Amino acid sequence: MRKILPLILILGLIAEFAFAGAPGPGDKAPDFSLKTLDGKKVSLSDMKGKVVLIGMFHICVPCMNQAMEFNKVRDQFDEGQVAILGINTNGDSKEAVADYLSKFPEKVRFPYLMDPVKSFYQVYLQREMPTVLIIDKEGILNARAPGVSADQLVPYLKKML
Repeated sequence: MRKILPLILILGLIAEFAFAGAPGPGDKAPDFSLKTLDGKKVSLSDMKGKVVLIGMFHICVPCMNQAMEFNKVRDQFDEGQVAILGINTNGDSKEAVADYLSKFPEKVRFPYLMDPVKSFYQVYLQREMPTVLIIDKEGILNARAPGVSADQLVPYLKKML
């Protein structure tokens, strides 16, 4: 046990340094431009004045579940107030993501963006699967969390409007 404890502490410190550069709550959210599956360019800077809800997703069941929670959130807010984005941060191919999305219980009702070279991932550093980001109307990262239910997101977002 004595040999394991220092190893655990060292691994913990390495993890902290690895994510030290990631923007956290209170930081200005770095701008990005990515494309949807159908090629439409979407930039964070185009959403100034809106609250932005972002899901950092891979091809996995927890990410599918989070996307379905985002659909519930979409039903509660006008697109002029709250922008919702899903981003495949794993660099998966367009075909793989399209196939994955086709297996969802319902179609996503928000733009689903591709990050083929992992540029968004490298800036925002995904820690959990999925990761949820909330950016306020002024472009400040307000929250960063693992999967969050619509029941938790809706009241939180309403306070930001």
